[in-house]
Amino acid sequence: MSEKQAEPLIPPLETLPRISLKGTEVVRRQYLSHIKDNLVSIRPDGIQFNTACITRMENVVYIQIMIDRKRKWLIVRGCDEEDRDAQRWCNVKEEGRKPRKITGKDFAIRIYRMMEWNRGYYFKVCGSFAVRDDKEDELLLVFELEESEIYPMSSSARQKAGVEDSEVGREELEKLNAYEAAKDAEKKEREEAKKAGIEPKAGKKQSAFSEILASETFGETFENHVNRLKLPTSEEVEGQLDFFKEG
Repeated sequence: MSEKQAEPLIPPLETLPRISLKGTEVVRRQYLSHIKDNLVSIRPDGIQFNTACITRMENVVYIQIMIDRKRKWLIVRGCDEEDRDAQRWCNVKEEGRKPRKITGKDFAIRIYRMMEWNRGYYFKVCGSFAVRDDKEDELLLVFELEESEIYPMSSSARQKAGVEDSEVGREELEKLNAYEAAKDAEKKEREEAKKAGIEPKAGKKQSAFSEILASETFGETFENHVNRLKLPTSEEVEGQLDFFKEG
C-alpha cells in the first residue's frame, strides 16, 4: 500500500485568487525594528556608518561619499586608498572590522544646512543597496536623508561637537534641557532601585521622525516604491564629492 502523498504547502498558483497591489502602501522599515539595517549617524562634527554597512561591503576599507542635492541622497561607493577624496570608514583588526567615525565639521555644517536640520540633534538614516546604472558591477549604498530619525543631544555632547546654544535656538534648547533633566531623573531612579535590590527599568533613547516619516501614511504607494530608487548617473553627480578632515 502506497503512502499518502503530502498535501502541498502552497496550492497551485493558477488556483489562487488574483489581487492588485495598486494603491497599497509599502510599510517603511523605520516604523519597525531595524537594528540590523544599514545605518549612518550624522552629527554636527562628523559621520559614522554602523557595523552592518562595513560588514556587508566586506572588501571595502576606503570610500567616497557623494551627495545628490536634488534628491537629498547620500551615496557611498568603495574606492582605493590612493583615490582622490578617499575616506577610511572602518578600522581593520584581528577580531574583525570596526566602525570608525569620520570627523568633518565643515561637511556636517553643509549637510545640516542643506537639510535644514537643527544642530542640537543628531540624525540616523537607513541605507539601501543599489548598483550604478552605467557600471552594474559596482555596489553602492544609498541613504535618503529626508527619511531620517532625529535624536536629541545632551549638553555635553553638543559642547564636544562644538555646537553653541545660539545655534540651537531658545525653543529647541528648552526642549533639550527638559529632556536631559528627565533622563537624569530616570538615571537616578534606576540607581536607587538597584541599591534597593529592585531590578531597574531599562532606559530608552528618545527618537522622533522627520516630517515625511511623521505623516499618517504607512509608506509610499506600491507604484511609487517600485520605481523610486533610481541612481543618478556619474555625470549627474560629477563634482559633488565631499571630503572630510581625518579624525
